[in-house]
Amino acid sequence: MKFLLGLAAIAAASTAHGAQAATIIQTDSEQGALAGFKGFDTRLGMLDSVMLSVSLAKTRGWRVSAPVGAATTADLSWTIDGQWQLRSNNAALPEPFVALTGSGSSSVPLSRRSGQSNFGFFEVVATGSANFTFDPAPFLNRGVTFNGYDYGQTVGSGDTMFSGVPVGGSVAQLQGGCVVVNGNPIAPGEDFCGSANYKLTYNYTPAVPEPATWALMIAGFATTGAALRRRRRTIATA
Repeated sequence: MKFLLGLAAIAAASTAHGAQAATIIQTDSEQGALAGFKGFDTRLGMLDSVMLSVSLAKTRGWRVSAPVGAATTADLSWTIDGQWQLRSNNAALPEPFVALTGSGSSSVPLSRRSGQSNFGFFEVVATGSANFTFDPAPFLNRGVTFNGYDYGQTVGSGDTMFSGVPVGGSVAQLQGGCVVVNGNPIAPGEDFCGSANYKLTYNYTPAVPEPATWALMIAGFATTGAALRRRRRTIATA
């Protein structure tokens, strides 16, 4: 009997105070196949908040040239002031922007020739990060895939400034090109131009059994206990 009273007390306390908060964390990236995020299973409880952390390091490919017979190396300095936009396959979610910034220098050998110019290729890198809090409703029992876009990949965006361009020379962004391997540019596509990493966090309150469920459980324990007592009496009498 004391055992059953103890269960009843635990049930009452659990119902009164609710369950402790719990967390589910998922990660994804744009490098390779986007796996996406699983939606929140409402059978687990009540989803209280949804947070997304984004970490970015985006590359862009450029070409620098100088007149033949002039500089054989271009020592460039560059600064970036750009934007990356969060996108998803769920129209109910906002599409905010993240600032992409960067600065650095590149020493580029001008070892190729085209007409009256020597030229070479190089990369610039912009980084950024942000945290977003979303309305939980669009995530209930529905998965989502994030896939943002670096506006600096668009030729003519004007978000990158240079100094040290050789006299009579120029710099030009590569259309769709963002990676330079052994001095040669390749164009794998925006998703592979650097990295975009995501961390999605669900904060939720786990479901608590209803009072009726507790009552059924306690009744079941009581029935089992009574059956065991009757069995002991039967054995003792025999």
